[in-house]
Amino acid sequence: MDSETMANTIRSRFKTSVADPLSLVTQYDNQTLDNPDNANWCRLTIKSGETMQVSIGSPSSQRERTRGVMIAQLFGPVGQGDGALRGIADSIKSAFRRVTDSGVTFLTPSIEERGLFGDAWQVNVICPFYADNIG
Repeated sequence: MDSETMANTIRSRFKTSVADPLSLVTQYDNQTLDNPDNANWCRLTIKSGETMQVSIGSPSSQRERTRGVMIAQLFGPVGQGDGALRGIADSIKSAFRRVTDSGVTFLTPSIEERGLFGDAWQVNVICPFYADNIG
């Protein structure tokens, strides 16, 4: 699977499983966003990692695996508690926990409370994934 297909699969799953149902304003990689005032929002980042060969065989049947991590940085207004952000984080965990979507396999997400970030409260959801390419 090429890098573009992998990233598009992840973004599409996030949009249809999280952003749209929760009406969550989301900034995707290399896009601009005017941060909404007094509302929760998300910055979704996809970081591809190392690619390695994971099988032996003829050149056309060798499997290569690319590992990476999806990071959903959630931001909310300061002074309103972290309940809403944790609820969104739980929704992301549920949507991505141990599922395979169009060849991208998501592992177990974790929630990381980052705390105060500028004028917002931040909670991250970190989800490792991998995708295989045969050939």
